[in-house]
Amino acid sequence: MKRSAYVIGAALLALVACSAEGKTETGTKTEESTEESTSAKAGKQDRAVPLSSPYTAKQLKAALLTTAETPSGFEVSHTTAAGPSSPPAEASETVRPTECAVLRNPHTKAQAEAVNARAQLHRPSEGLDLHRMALVGWSETDAKARMAALRSALETCGAIEFENVGSKGPRQAVFRAEKAPALGDETLRYSLNSASFYQNFTVVRVQGLITIVTADTVFGPGLTAERREELTPEPEEELVRAQVAKVERNLR
Repeated sequence: MKRSAYVIGAALLALVACSAEGKTETGTKTEESTEESTSAKAGKQDRAVPLSSPYTAKQLKAALLTTAETPSGFEVSHTTAAGPSSPPAEASETVRPTECAVLRNPHTKAQAEAVNARAQLHRPSEGLDLHRMALVGWSETDAKARMAALRSALETCGAIEFENVGSKGPRQAVFRAEKAPALGDETLRYSLNSASFYQNFTVVRVQGLITIVTADTVFGPGLTAERREELTPEPEEELVRAQVAKVERNLR
């Protein structure tokens, strides 16, 4: 979709997505304690030891789409991969209610405790059409538990308040469940809307591998509801399907 001058520069997207590179702190609790409470609903006890994954960082990085494999003119950049020995990142955001933090950053804990690979994508013709992809390797039991935790949080979470480290104060946003495509073993899709940005998350489990595709858009001030709707992107279905298909070819 063609963007207009109402959409702010790509540098501001770091404010929307910065917590994805760090750990979410929920009030006075870190994401570890939030994960424990949400996972308990799925019948899983939280653990402090690295999660057992049948995948290696090299395998997951190879399962990410390349520029030649992406549909609709996307280019892939900033590809990284890491194993479970990676140290946890410092908390960069607080989220209230605490049980909603897992939706804000569905792969935060896994960044430290499971094998993962990540990539950023953009269209050269539309610099603000930015997407992020993450492949996270778990044991299949723990991957199911993470999906159950996300599903449980999505049933109870609506409006949230969050604050990034170094920001000028808390911001408000609203989660909304979206219609998910039939992909992998199970799929969730939801969006996060605020006055200044929109995010769309598609989360797909294939056995013990969770694929997360995130689309980010930042809006300028003074937009009418009609203009916001026009500038809000639709999920890139071809991109999501292509990534899940490669995961299934490489890792199932």
